[in-house]
Amino acid sequence: MKKSPKKEAILNTAEDLFYQHGFHAIGVKSILDQAGVAPMTMYYHFKSKEALISEILIRREARYFQYLEDEINKESGVHVYVDTLVNAHINWMDLNGSNGCLFLRAMQEYEGINEEISTIVKEHKKTLLNKIEGDLQHIHAPASLGKQIFIIIEGSTSMVQVLAIEDVRNTVKDLVGNLRVNE
Repeated sequence: MKKSPKKEAILNTAEDLFYQHGFHAIGVKSILDQAGVAPMTMYYHFKSKEALISEILIRREARYFQYLEDEINKESGVHVYVDTLVNAHINWMDLNGSNGCLFLRAMQEYEGINEEISTIVKEHKKTLLNKIEGDLQHIHAPASLGKQIFIIIEGSTSMVQVLAIEDVRNTVKDLVGNLRVNE
């Protein structure tokens, strides 16, 4: 199926604006003005602002997991896997902005208001943890390591909002170096 350039403009513009300013702070009019599309175009592609947000989150998740798959090494042992995973995550933040986690922002703004968005966020976090645990199982690493790595990744996402990304990268390297890994 051919992608609509106008739909892509809406998605890209909205994702950038939401990431910079939050979901409730940005109205549909701002998105449409910056994307250069008419309201009818928006509502042709999305039944509501919340439907737009849901699609942005699903699309961002797919890009993130594809980025991880392209960057991590699952074939050279636990230490290399962990190093490449956390480096990939920090590089993602460096490339895509250091303004925290778009998923957690969505949860903060929509929990109790929109169950679909809240569910997408919860499932994203579970999927990330399951991916890490599954990768570790594949390379015969201890199961307990998955949650430790997950917490390091999540913590690094928060900390890039208040510390320089290189400080976060160096601290994560220290934390990863101190993990007890039995290969």
